[in-house]
Amino acid sequence: MMGLLKRYRLISAFMTHHRRMTTAFLSPKLQQVPEKSLGITVEEYKARRRSLMQLCVESEPLKSVHNHLLCIPAAPLSYFSVNNHCPFRQNTEFNYLCGYLEANCVLFMFTEPGKSVEDFKSLLFLPQSLQEVWYEKFEGFTNIVESTGVDEARFTKDIASFLSTYIKDNNKFTLWYNYQKTVNSEVHRSVMADFLRQGKYKKLKSFDYYVQSLRMVKSEAEIALMKRSMEITSAAFRSVHDMIDEWKSKSQKELLSEYEIQAVLEYTCSLNGGRLAYIPVVAGGNRGNTIHYVQNNNKLNPEELLLIDAGCEYKGYTTDITRVINIADMTFEQEAIIGIVQLIQETCIKMCTPEYSLNEIYRKMMAVLGEYVQTLGFMDTKLEGQFNGGAQLFCPHHVGHYLGMDLHDTPLVSKEMKLQPGTILTIEPGLYFRPEYVPDKLSQFRGIAVRLEDNILVTKSGPVNLSQSVSPREKVFACDADSIQSSVDIHNFMASLRKGKI
Repeated sequence: MMGLLKRYRLISAFMTHHRRMTTAFLSPKLQQVPEKSLGITVEEYKARRRSLMQLCVESEPLKSVHNHLLCIPAAPLSYFSVNNHCPFRQNTEFNYLCGYLEANCVLFMFTEPGKSVEDFKSLLFLPQSLQEVWYEKFEGFTNIVESTGVDEARFTKDIASFLSTYIKDNNKFTLWYNYQKTVNSEVHRSVMADFLRQGKYKKLKSFDYYVQSLRMVKSEAEIALMKRSMEITSAAFRSVHDMIDEWKSKSQKELLSEYEIQAVLEYTCSLNGGRLAYIPVVAGGNRGNTIHYVQNNNKLNPEELLLIDAGCEYKGYTTDITRVINIADMTFEQEAIIGIVQLIQETCIKMCTPEYSLNEIYRKMMAVLGEYVQTLGFMDTKLEGQFNGGAQLFCPHHVGHYLGMDLHDTPLVSKEMKLQPGTILTIEPGLYFRPEYVPDKLSQFRGIAVRLEDNILVTKSGPVNLSQSVSPREKVFACDADSIQSSVDIHNFMASLRKGKI
């Protein structure tokens, strides 16, 4: 009995020591948000499939084909090493059209001879697993049909038989399958490659653009999921601030590491039922000038700005946020650049309406940014408004991108298209002062990197900032972006800034 008690005390002491060494001990205020029951209904999945089929049929104005067959594979499993799975992420188009989250499935949608488009069928094929000891038990065809709204479910071993029957009954059909960008190489190799070689179809097309055009405009259910994802992202950033505050309260402390910040972000997302949407950027100081810095393995200098680009994925919907955090008091130069980027972002967000396209907002950003950079003294004052080439040294990326199920969502949809109500996009101006681009007379700006990224919902009544509550920072400058419209205004503003009048 005494031996057992001694072992228990040793284990208890070890667990206490382990807890003190973990992130949870360093930041006990890891943030949780109340649970909510959110998701896409079966009826919405049916409506999505119906809309896609309608777009495909309407793309044939001369009705030169009688029927349509769409093949949408699920994503395969991927592996770190033998029998060591990577975290699974479903193929976005497959997820959008049926919501089933298992690997190596195939969804077929097809019209039939003598029937209207409205009577098309959806057939979901599932891999037959004999490894229930190792993986989840098969839930049964009936449950799968009910949860996805498809007409029928079968095993993938029956795909060849299904396709053979289909081509016997259809001599004029368009096959919608992107063979140039195979989502699942095993499905392509074992089934679709041979079907393509037979050449029984009249036309071969890709539906990718049509499904992405549908995904551009978010439903109320999708917006609710995006908002939930944003709540979790906000909680993750609060956890970071709590960790920094606790670190600052310690009298003797080692420098924080970037990977500790990443760990807090990742843990808080998981704690709330999500996961990180991508490897975050956690970049101290000059490392923030590397746009996609993801090593996150350096110590943080409290005197430098900390740039964090991170987002949560929740039930297939992602957020994408960038904030700049100061651990110590800011220098004049750091605060000035943050304030300028705030003003540029304010101008761009106000343009997130159906009157403008994403590229028009980008061109506005570069024009305004160029004025500021020139007035600060980083560009030749003789350029007379021709800023883009020089300004791109200080902001080498676009103003933003579409956002939704994918981080860089719907890439086939042109950024020249006017924004539509229901579209969600990022607005992320930045100023990056890589040391090699900064003249000696402005050396105090070297290494400063500032990007501010928010997620904006376009509505008929104006833009809605979904990320306003994420790590909020008061405006550095009290003036409104609308009050600074011309190069003269910017020159006057910057002159006042240098004199400390703002």
